[in-house]
Amino acid sequence: MARLRAPRGSPLAALVVVTVAIFTDMLLYGLVVPILPGYAASMGVPEWAIGVLFGSYAFTLLLTTPLFGALADRVGRRGPMMWGLFGLMAATLLFAFATNYMTLLVARGLQGVAAAATWTAGLALLADAFPSQARGRIMGIALTGMTAGLLVGPPLGGLLYEWGGYQWPFLLAAGLAALDGVARGLLLADPPRRETETISPLELLRDRSILVTVGVVIAGAGMWGLLEPILPLYLEREYGFSPGGIGLLFGAATLTYGISAPVVGALCDRWGRRPTMVAGLVLVAAALPLLGLPSAVVASGALMLVSIGYGLALTPTLPALADAVDRRGGTAYGSAYALFNEAYGVGMMAGPVVGGVLAGAFGLPLTLVVTALAMLAYLPALLGSARSSRSSAASSGDVAKL
Repeated sequence: MARLRAPRGSPLAALVVVTVAIFTDMLLYGLVVPILPGYAASMGVPEWAIGVLFGSYAFTLLLTTPLFGALADRVGRRGPMMWGLFGLMAATLLFAFATNYMTLLVARGLQGVAAAATWTAGLALLADAFPSQARGRIMGIALTGMTAGLLVGPPLGGLLYEWGGYQWPFLLAAGLAALDGVARGLLLADPPRRETETISPLELLRDRSILVTVGVVIAGAGMWGLLEPILPLYLEREYGFSPGGIGLLFGAATLTYGISAPVVGALCDRWGRRPTMVAGLVLVAAALPLLGLPSAVVASGALMLVSIGYGLALTPTLPALADAVDRRGGTAYGSAYALFNEAYGVGMMAGPVVGGVLAGAFGLPLTLVVTALAMLAYLPALLGSARSSRSSAASSGDVAKL
């Protein structure tokens, strides 16, 4: 039994805390989906303002991520993770007792700030705690917290709202955040301080391997962001899918991603980061056009393949960024994961806009083909980066088989 303990500050403690923290963050993110639009509309809020309300999360996430990346590198990982928790609890309580639109807007924005602190410092903590050859597997395990939160949040929020009213989901979330706080307080400890470089995310982008990895994050997040608003409408119109059926289909895709994430993480430790990313982009490019074929069964199966490809492309970017920092001889993991958050946010914001424009002009099937070709067009940059950094990557356990 002693082997199952997670003493304060140990690598296992870091993995447990970060996984639970990501779960709690994404639980609240998903919790509001079935509740917030109707509640805001009941206040007389127009649809465009509801869109601003949901978009404020990404805006504050993008705005504050560089700050928390720098802080995580300067003051340690524990402080920003605790601040993120306090921000999350405050956002949850603001949601629970909001009686006007501005309070909802502040709560949603604060939720994005909390996510920026938790994700940036948490991923940096994992990079500190585990060696390069294990980071893919560990990051994959941590990402199961994201999947679980996204799966549990929407149905839990909807059920609690129906059973107990508007405040119940948020009060439960506040209780879960308090338990998360206990775990962080008992298990979190900063790793031993080492000499580290002070570097901004923009300076990191001068490293070509980091720049190319960031491009994969933008491409993957943008691809998924493109599908979320336009694919449900297509499935409903062409195949007669109900909203419930669409929700189940996307839930199955999320579950597929969550189950595959630890496997993908282990594979990228064995195969190398770049080969796994290449496999992911190729699988996404092959599966995307199938979503537009005149068959509901084929489209459903294709979405599962897209989800797996998405994981193959995105999961290796987390250890790849840490490996690039290692090659620089520093420990600026906070700034590296600030870049990840920024890139992911850019992709999620650009994807729906680009997808909406293309689908409106050409229809979904052609939009999917164009997106697939864009994924393939990025492969030369990814392969070129792998070749140019082969010698240094091999020494750090990154790419040895390409």
